[in-house]
Amino acid sequence: MKTVSRSLSLIARLSIMASALLLGEQALALGTDAGTLVSNQATVAYDVESVAQTPIPSDPAGNSDPLLGNPTNFFVDRRVDFVLAVVDVAHVPVSPGEIDQVASFTLTNNGNAIMDFRLSVLDFGADVFGLSDTTNLGNYRIRVGNGGGAPVLADLAYVDELAEDATVQISVFADVPLTVLNDERANIELTATAADDDLAIPTPGTLDDDLLASGGADDPTLIESVFADTDNNGFEFVQDGYVVISAELVITKTSLVIFDLLGSDKAVPGAVIEYTVTINNTAGASDATGVVITDVIQFADVDLQDDVYNINVDNVNFNAGASFCDAEDVGDTNGDGCAYDITTGDLTIAVPDVAAGTSMTVQYQVMISLL
Repeated sequence: MKTVSRSLSLIARLSIMASALLLGEQALALGTDAGTLVSNQATVAYDVESVAQTPIPSDPAGNSDPLLGNPTNFFVDRRVDFVLAVVDVAHVPVSPGEIDQVASFTLTNNGNAIMDFRLSVLDFGADVFGLSDTTNLGNYRIRVGNGGGAPVLADLAYVDELAEDATVQISVFADVPLTVLNDERANIELTATAADDDLAIPTPGTLDDDLLASGGADDPTLIESVFADTDNNGFEFVQDGYVVISAELVITKTSLVIFDLLGSDKAVPGAVIEYTVTINNTAGASDATGVVITDVIQFADVDLQDDVYNINVDNVNFNAGASFCDAEDVGDTNGDGCAYDITTGDLTIAVPDVAAGTSMTVQYQVMISLL
């Protein structure tokens, strides 16, 4: 199976290839560079009745005139052989809201020509590394470290003029939506397609055309392409993925009558109700930080109780007495992260970090109004 470039005039090809030969022929593991002009001519000497005759030079079309003849020429064809690989055989850990998260790949040119490679990425719905695809990320962007080193967003999105036996780094950048959940996976597939100039000469900064397959016998006047990659088709693909590592919070709020004037254990006027908000992160893989509870106390019907915890000092209790805070009437004047606005009923509580695998309880009390 070959890829055939468009036909060129012999004079133009010879001129270009002669210039290339002046730069020296590069010795590579896979042999002579694609596009190298191989040109030679045979000469036949002979006798007739023991008399030496004028030698006759060869010609591709046949020649009998000692003064004529032309060399036989052919161009070395491309051996298109490359390997696309994922750097880490594991999902890339990401968190909700992060941007520019990177999945890393490498591409190695094992062929005999300096090559471009067109790259594309898509969501991959099947398993990768044994993990199913359960979500999608957004804003995938491919960048290539064509100048060496790790790619950055300003780099080109294709492999540009990759030398024989050289390896380049490829990054797929992605943004993580805030809506993704802990342990969700977004699987992707990266594809690299071989591309090259018709003359197999470098065109820096320009993505060459894909190499298209065709059959038939070798044409010595063309630089053709023989695919030697994994499936002999001129393109390779490989999968990677992202896994969400996040807190996984389950929020529960309950109420309990802890006192009433009638001893009925009912929520009658004058009864004190204790709210318990549970922040459960036992299934989470990351700590929940910067946690803030907001609640609106129906101040026309109930009153937030003050100085009920910590020996009549605080009105908010964390983890059954482990720590406290005081939601004062006007703002957080003591800087403990708790505040209560008596004009709106807005209660704000800054909660200590809830570590992965743990839970936190927050308690506060209200009294049902007697008026």
